[in-house]
Amino acid sequence: MSSPALPPNKRRRVTLACSLCRRRKSRCSGDHPCALCQELGAECQYPDSSTPSNLTVGRSYIAQLEQRLQDIESSLQQLHSAQNDGRAILSNRGDHDTPANESLSTVEEHRSVLFPSTLGSHDAAELGEIDISENSIDGMGAMKFTNEEDCGFFGPSSNIAFMRYISRAILQAKSGNELADAVSPTDQRRRGIVNVSKSRPPSPGPTPGRADNLTRNAGVNIYALPSEERTWSLIQQYFLKTGQLLPFIHEPSFCKTYVQMKSERFRAVRRTWLGLLNIILAIAASLSAKDDIPVDKRIQESDIYYQRANGLCDRDSKRNASLEMVQYLLILGQYLQGTQKSVQAWTTHGLAISAAYQLGLHSPDANQGFSPLECEIRKRTWYGCILLDRTLSMTFGRPCTIPESYIKLDMPLSDMQMLGPSLEMEPCPQLDGAFFTAAIKLYTILYNVLDSCYGQNLGFEDPASVSSAISRVFDGQHQLDLWRLQLVPSLGFRIWDTLMNPEDVEKMDKDLIICHRFSIVLSVRYNNLRILLHRRHLESLLKSLGTSDDNSGNAEKRLLRQMSLNSVESCVESAISIISIVHCITLSSSWRRELLGAWNYSLYYTFNAALVIFASLMIISASKEPLNDTSVGIKVNHSRPYIENAIEALRRLDSGNRVIERCVEYLSQLSLILNAMDRNESNPSNSRILNFPVEHSSDIFQSSGLESYMDLGEFMVDGDFDFLADFLVTQNGKHQT
Repeated sequence: MSSPALPPNKRRRVTLACSLCRRRKSRCSGDHPCALCQELGAECQYPDSSTPSNLTVGRSYIAQLEQRLQDIESSLQQLHSAQNDGRAILSNRGDHDTPANESLSTVEEHRSVLFPSTLGSHDAAELGEIDISENSIDGMGAMKFTNEEDCGFFGPSSNIAFMRYISRAILQAKSGNELADAVSPTDQRRRGIVNVSKSRPPSPGPTPGRADNLTRNAGVNIYALPSEERTWSLIQQYFLKTGQLLPFIHEPSFCKTYVQMKSERFRAVRRTWLGLLNIILAIAASLSAKDDIPVDKRIQESDIYYQRANGLCDRDSKRNASLEMVQYLLILGQYLQGTQKSVQAWTTHGLAISAAYQLGLHSPDANQGFSPLECEIRKRTWYGCILLDRTLSMTFGRPCTIPESYIKLDMPLSDMQMLGPSLEMEPCPQLDGAFFTAAIKLYTILYNVLDSCYGQNLGFEDPASVSSAISRVFDGQHQLDLWRLQLVPSLGFRIWDTLMNPEDVEKMDKDLIICHRFSIVLSVRYNNLRILLHRRHLESLLKSLGTSDDNSGNAEKRLLRQMSLNSVESCVESAISIISIVHCITLSSSWRRELLGAWNYSLYYTFNAALVIFASLMIISASKEPLNDTSVGIKVNHSRPYIENAIEALRRLDSGNRVIERCVEYLSQLSLILNAMDRNESNPSNSRILNFPVEHSSDIFQSSGLESYMDLGEFMVDGDFDFLADFLVTQNGKHQT
């Protein structure tokens, strides 16, 4: 009997097959390597054993987890890359982000600046959101945006409006006939609307190496700072010039905060304070020529600080309000106006006013709950808003944002120390408080002039009667006289309303440089406001050139004309004073060149004064009645050399500055027109038609920098400059023919 057959061996189940067997759907022996891989001579690989084979969750959920893990790894990789880039920027002194004269501090010192320990996970994640550049493609890639037109209103008090009258007078002198309403591009903008995007060439492409996004192109690290030596130098320059003229930042507290932040390696620094520091560095580097740095290097350096400040505070400025934020926005507005970014300057100023109202800086009741020092800082910040509001309203020709009836605070205190790095000085009378008070009172008169003579720049003509027009000027002049003769001397300052000679500058004592600077700045502002008060009558005479109105039988019109001629004389007197001040100081050396304010304000006042002299000379030359032997005629004819003085002063003001060079070129072309007018006086047979001289004229506009990508903002628009250049070309061609 045969033994029963043994049951066959049960095949061993392999829980995990190798990758090759899984693909071939073959039985895998489970060995390492398995039998099939040995037979085929293939590499035997097994999948990760940590992944369970009997999953009880959906594969879509696993895919989501894997995607989240990839996102986290990608974010960590970006942060790690950003940290490395920041270290490279901080340590590489030759990097394109670092100005030629700037040496950055050590990496260890600024590691906490790049990633402060107080930043939470939310702030750290937002590092990738810093991108202030515009993109023409929308986020979904569904549409492409075209460049939007920038339209700006430049009302009657602006230089652009004044130059419309000058352009019209030049055309009248060219044709010798009465003009139609629409004879030039500037006259077509009678209501003041200027298409800014069409009035200038398209902006050039971005400069290589300049990027505003930290994580995408690591061009500008918003958490970096220059060396301690350079930082202190720029801080001191700010408080020695701009900080004195608008003293709303408490210098001792600011310097103490910087020292404290530096000692703590910026572990607990506020973004708004760091942004305020950077915009102070930006405006100090931009508006000061003390270091003898070439203008292009200075602009490059200041632009880096501006980008850092913008990256730190741009988002918060639209949703958070604090005293530091208002101060930041005020200085940013100054910086933008100095760099001829008129659109951004006006918008930034609006944000500052809104934040100031939100904080109650305008309210005496709201300020009572603060310490005396903080109350004074809040008050001065509010007055800083007011002064900049009046300045922008005057230069851009737009309505004031803050009505005079909203100003209820007391004047700044004179015994409160705002300037000086030490906190241990005893309270004593401070010149900055007296200067600030004088400036506020003067700008109150400015508001009244804008209101009475320019209709608050609302852009409509006010057909005032003769008596009303005369009373407005008399009332404004009376206010100016009281300010000049009573208030200013009581505060210890002097107003230069006559000629300044080089000897007057040489006699100034260096120990009294602050007092001299305040006196000179107030003098230039006073004379400019006096011009603004009388300029409407100057414009009316320019407008009437070439008309056939006979005023001999109209006593009222004769009175108005005489009043207008008196205003011309007043304008010329103040214009000569401004040009003589700027000319004498720019011709001086060493510390005396620091007596002027920021170069952009000196440019504005000097350029405007030269325009006034040119317009007055045209009025006297084209007048139907003889005026050369009258007091106004003698005064105006003697002012002719001051246009050349203005050109020389501007050339010395800031060498290499493209905005200044453009204004100098404009004045040079106006000087050529005056030469043509002088020719006509020697040729009575053709005295009514302007003949342009040929000498040196064809090269003027070819080398004038018309390709410059500058928006001249409050000075002019490119259409005015191009119109004058075309006119000179036409006249030159006719003369040669």
